[in-house]
Amino acid sequence: MITRCHAKVNLRLRVFGRDDTGFHGVETILLRTDLADTLSIEEAGEGISITVEGEAAGEVPASPDNLCVRAADRFLAEAFAGKRTRPGLRLSLVKRIPAGSGLGGGSADAAGTLRLLSGRWPALPERNLFRIAGKIGSDVPFGLLDVPMALGWERGRRLLPLRPPPERPGLLLSPPFSVATLDAYEWLAASRTDEDPGGASILPGATRLAGWDALERLVRNDLEMPVLERHPSLANARSILQDSGATTSMTGSGSSLFAVFEDAADRMAALQVLIDSGFDADAGWTTHEVRLPV
Repeated sequence: MITRCHAKVNLRLRVFGRDDTGFHGVETILLRTDLADTLSIEEAGEGISITVEGEAAGEVPASPDNLCVRAADRFLAEAFAGKRTRPGLRLSLVKRIPAGSGLGGGSADAAGTLRLLSGRWPALPERNLFRIAGKIGSDVPFGLLDVPMALGWERGRRLLPLRPPPERPGLLLSPPFSVATLDAYEWLAASRTDEDPGGASILPGATRLAGWDALERLVRNDLEMPVLERHPSLANARSILQDSGATTSMTGSGSSLFAVFEDAADRMAALQVLIDSGFDADAGWTTHEVRLPV
């Protein structure tokens, strides 16, 4: 069993007040990119084990804390409930998506795990799979849905698949540091006043979201400004991308930036400016040329 687990970007991320559970409500537009990890699963042995390799494997645990292992454990617990034995699983993950970057790599890997296992043992209704996905992480349901683009609410658990716009060349820029999601939300809360709790949002009809003209006007990430204020280098990189004419923003709670270009030549020119400005591998920054949405 093998699958690709795709990175996502939040073209839009509005953060509203806390709900009864203590979590912030969100409204987000999620786009899938062609940057992907590769996950394979073999039925063998006892229990669940995982190996992790690849260029972005450094900070990803090969332990029960890995989201793939957590997803597999929850799936088996429900799919084999009441049975005396469960199959043993060996998971192998090749990481290309930077960890702690806001690109949803761990969530995509967990979603890939659920997709593979539900294909092998189709014992659980779809609603059970999405319930498991929602408990693992906010971006896991989008990965499980396996569509190029979706509108999401309630921590990403309510999703509406959307007809995507034409693919465009994109650039992902990840700094040599991560941003903890909890920190980003606390910084946002500290920056808001009682008169500015996040407000409401009005989106155009879903059919209008299939064009880049409408999407570009909706780009916004409420977490971006508090994060950029604490990381000037990230703010400088964003300015370079914006000056290149790209549609750009931070994805998730950071720390990665994304940029969408009209053509590959514009992307190459912006990438060269970034390199000339010191945002390169020697300084710990990583770039990925991608297509989105795919």
